[in-house]
Amino acid sequence: MLHKFQGMKSMSLPNPSFPLSEGIGVFVGVVAWDLLVDGRMEIVKAFLISAPFTVAWFGLRCWKERSKNKRN
Repeated sequence: MLHKFQGMKSMSLPNPSFPLSEGIGVFVGVVAWDLLVDGRMEIVKAFLISAPFTVAWFGLRCWKERSKNKRN
């Protein structure tokens, strides 16, 4: 009877979380860099850099999680 359930996992793995803190970190970093170099903040530029980075980082997390699940 036990051999029937050997392939089943007892707990499902959590889904990867959205990297909001990393995106905020990139946003703050770009704003700080603009302040140090130019002496002014460019909020739109910082957002346009941090938003695709955050989405790409989330995609990488999902891809790694999916490939890890396929191997198990």
